[in-house]
Parts: sequence; C-alpha cells; structure tokens
Amino acid sequence: MGHLHRKPLVIATAVVAAAIFAVTVLIVGFDRAVLLGDGPGVGRTPLDHPLVLLAEVVLALVLSFTHAWKSPVGVAVPAVGVLLLVEEHAAFFRPHQLFSRADSVQLVLWGFLIVVGAGVALRVRERSRAASAAAAEDRARRDERLDMARELHDVVAHHVTGMLVQAQAALVVAQQDKDRACAMLPGIVEGGTDALGAMRIMVRTLRDNGAATATGDLTADLLALAEKSGLPVRTSIELGSEVPPELGRSVLRLVQEALTNVRKHAFDATSVEVDVRLSASAVLLSVVDNGTARPSHSGGFGIVGMRERVHELGGRFFAGPTGEGWLVTAELPLEVRA
Repeated sequence: MGHLHRKPLVIATAVVAAAIFAVTVLIVGFDRAVLLGDGPGVGRTPLDHPLVLLAEVVLALVLSFTHAWKSPVGVAVPAVGVLLLVEEHAAFFRPHQLFSRADSVQLVLWGFLIVVGAGVALRVRERSRAASAAAAEDRARRDERLDMARELHDVVAHHVTGMLVQAQAALVVAQQDKDRACAMLPGIVEGGTDALGAMRIMVRTLRDNGAATATGDLTADLLALAEKSGLPVRTSIELGSEVPPELGRSVLRLVQEALTNVRKHAFDATSVEVDVRLSASAVLLSVVDNGTARPSHSGGFGIVGMRERVHELGGRFFAGPTGEGWLVTAELPLEVRA
C-alpha cells in the first residue's frame, strides 16, 4: 500500500521536472539549454512570464517538501535532487529582470534548503511521536502484566497459603489425633473454594478490560478477612463512606497480603493487630505482629507488590522489623492518582 501511495508523487515529480526543463528549452533554445552551443532561443513567449516562473518554483518546492517529509530516503534524495537541478538550470540560463544570475541561483538553493529542512524536521518529529507512542504502549502492556502478576499473587498466595498451613497442621496432628486432623479438612476445602471463587472474579475482571471490582463494604470485608485468616487478629477499623471503591480494593489487598506474610513467615506470632482508619486526606493502615522478625527480602514478591501498589496510588509505604515483630504501614491518598 505504501508503494501505491508513493507512485502518484513520483509521477508528479517527473512531470514537473520535465515541464520546467521544457519551458527553459523553449525560452533559451535547445542548444543553449543542453550546453551544445550558443544558439538563439525562440524569442519571447507567453511562458517567459514571472507568474509561470513563480508557479514552477512553488510546485518544485512543494514536491521537495513532501518528499523530504513522507518519501523513503531512497526516493526522496533523487527526487529532490532532480527538482533542484532543473530549477537551478532554469535560474542560471533564463534571462532575469529583477535578479542577477548569481542571485537567482542562490535564491533557489536557499528555498530548497528551507523546505527540505522543514520536511526533514517533520519527518523526525513524526518518527519521534511514533517511537513515543510505541514506548507508551509497551509501558502500558508492562504495567498491565505487573498488575496481573500482583493480582495473581495477592489472590492465590493468600488462599493457597491458608490451605497449606492447615494441611501442614493436619499432617502434624494426624499421627496423634486423627479426628482432629479430619476436622481440619473442611477448612482446607473452604480455602480451596474461596481460592477458586477469587480466581473466577479476577478472570472476569480481566475480561472486562481490567475494570477492577472494588469492595462494596470495606469494613465488613476487612473484618471477614481477619476472621478467615486463622490468625489471632485484633482489628481496629474506623472508616466512613468517603473511601473510593478503587482505593478500598487496594486497602483490602494490602491487608490481605500483610496477613498472608504473617502466616508464611511469623509462625510463632501470638498477636496480630490490624488498624485501618480514615484521616482528612488519606486512608492509614498498619498490620503489626509479634512474631520472629524476618529479613526484608525473603525471596518473594509480596512486599514488592505492596510497595508498587502504594506508590502507583501516590502513597507512602513501609515494611520492616520493629524489634519485637514485623510492621507494615501504608498511607493512601483519598484522591486516587490517574
């Protein structure tokens, strides 16, 4: 298709170049025009008129500008070269009343330099825009993949970790108390059911162009999350209806991931405190436990994902040891950053 679009421009260039040379031949004579001698021209003709000359120059400059802007380099260079050659030929051989021969040649040259420079500038600008658009598209795709990865981690890791902890506990007590081990099986089944439901919700969300389904009642969801965690959680939640749904979803995910990390790393924790409250401009949350402190980089992506999620919302995040356990805090602005 690009070749078909370039063909009319190349034909127009050839026609205009041939017409300019033909007019020069008619005015100054064939011998003089092709450097074969000093034969006379045909005398004054209607073509020897300033308007004809102006039309020739305008056509040649417009075609040169278009080639410099749109045509491939292999087409633009010879096309502009031919147009410049026939125009300089006309400027040198035709008689002029307003300008000397040298001035005419220089004016034509400067005109071509200006329009070709403008065409090249537009070409570079368009390529830069195209490159920027491609880079933005790549960033959008990368951000989408990261968001999907975080969602997978937040949803799957939470439920699967709960199932794993219960299964490990069942194995420990099975040899001594089979009835107690069997009593743990419904919890494992419930965890698997919750995981499957969460996965279905996430897949449905992704199919709906990534429009995340925010929590409807953040306080109730946080309390349910703490209750199902299997941890000794004490909650302090002070929220109103001012929390945007999208922000509420992020708050829920952050608390979920923090509790998952407690279950994975703080096996000896006897107390976990979840505090979520609303200030004038932000949602403040903290999750602190009294379990054994673990290294900041444990090889997983939980803390990394939480930090990225908070930073994308324009908030502040901290996760680290307190001396008596582990603390996760976040401050999320109420005005979600676009």
